[in-house]
Amino acid sequence: MKKLIDILEVINVPLIDSQGLLAFNLDAPETGSQIDADAVEFRGWVLGKTSPAIAVEVVAQGRVLKTIAVNIPRPDVLISYPQVAEAGISGFRATLDLSKIIDQQDQLTIYGILRDQSLVKMAEVTVKLASDSSTVKIPLPQQDADSGVEGIQLKLQRIQADLERSKVFVQKVKTDLQNRTELNG
Repeated sequence: MKKLIDILEVINVPLIDSQGLLAFNLDAPETGSQIDADAVEFRGWVLGKTSPAIAVEVVAQGRVLKTIAVNIPRPDVLISYPQVAEAGISGFRATLDLSKIIDQQDQLTIYGILRDQSLVKMAEVTVKLASDSSTVKIPLPQQDADSGVEGIQLKLQRIQADLERSKVFVQKVKTDLQNRTELNG
């Protein structure tokens, strides 16, 4: 039997309270939806104000569940923010298995990670196991961002996300330059 999860509330932090972010949106999950607990999609976009956004983290009970690279093409964001070089690749998307993590009702916090390593709160998502679901709670791995193997792994995930984003950006610049050369040549 599939475990279902209710998305009780998704609250985007007001931009005024999100120092360091120019703009962002959490497209999924959506308030009021009921989805499979083993396939919860986190999708949206984020733009840093003074430093580019490189990743998004989903955190529950003080532990990082997933670090998601910011490198998905978002032409809609580019149209709205043409002055921001990274706007065209400001999207993120990942599917998480929350079936063994959520204990009846929990709050997830979504953070944007900027290239300068600052962490900016973007949203809070309140989730609850659907009334006919039952699960065994498995403790989250201990992660300390400052020490130990888990801390090193977390830093490496952030570096990898930044590297992936940079590769996409460089490829986009190369393509733009080739297109301009062909038009002018």
